[in-house]
Amino acid sequence: MNCGKTFRQSVLLVVLALAATPERVHAGKAKAHAAPGIDLSKYKTYQWLPTRVLRKTGLVENDPVLTPIIKNAVNRELKQLGLTEVSEGGDLQVATGITTHSVPQVEAVYMPGPDFYFGTPVATMGRYNQKGALIVNLIDAKSKKSAWAGVAEEDLKNLEGDGQKKISKSAENLFKKYPVKK
Repeated sequence: MNCGKTFRQSVLLVVLALAATPERVHAGKAKAHAAPGIDLSKYKTYQWLPTRVLRKTGLVENDPVLTPIIKNAVNRELKQLGLTEVSEGGDLQVATGITTHSVPQVEAVYMPGPDFYFGTPVATMGRYNQKGALIVNLIDAKSKKSAWAGVAEEDLKNLEGDGQKKISKSAENLFKKYPVKK
């Protein structure tokens, strides 16, 4: 199985699903979507696919720092839903990832005084805020199609130092959107 292709398809599916159905998914920083016609209560077990973390240097599979944090947070939420982790043969495959990006924030724009001439420079002051997203895609193991997917965005100024708390909170917010409660 080509896990890189599966992950790219998962991310694309999540982005498309969330863009297509905004009225059903908006609530805070987490957005999720269940595939139409899927009975999520039929799933009892899950297995992990490699986690992916998008860093400045590129996509890192099974990142040694963040993978254990991601797995702990998502495992906790899946177990609360009554699902059991298995090493192989699970009903669901869990594809997860973390992306980070900078969001510009304009704080001030300085315009020249009343003698504004063409070509006079304008000064803009601002900063970049680090944002990131936890992406979780639960894939039906038989059909290889997404059964449920979601994205939880978080402020990630110091993901390395405070990652446990931030990723855990993101997973908790995301799985509040899971339609089947145990």
